[in-house]
Amino acid sequence: MKEEKIKGKMSVHICNYKRDGENCIEKGSKDLTDRLKKWAKEETDKEIRVFRSGCLGQCSDGIAIACYPQRTFLLNVKESDYKEIRNQLLEELEKIKLG
Repeated sequence: MKEEKIKGKMSVHICNYKRDGENCIEKGSKDLTDRLKKWAKEETDKEIRVFRSGCLGQCSDGIAIACYPQRTFLLNVKESDYKEIRNQLLEELEKIKLG
């Protein structure tokens, strides 16, 4: 077994689960994830890492996003919230850096 530190200061997990009934992928989580992954990689020097996740148990509330180390959910997210999410993540990153 090998242990290695995770690079980045924040990790953002976006539900990309698809099942019958309510699910985030039908609400646009795949496209939102792709946009945020690209942005985070290019604009934050990988300090924010964006991951596709399985079900976060919040599908009835729109796209669900879990943020760590803050341990917070962003719920009722829509693709159109992209800029607001980006700004919020940058604010949280600055708080982490200031310690």
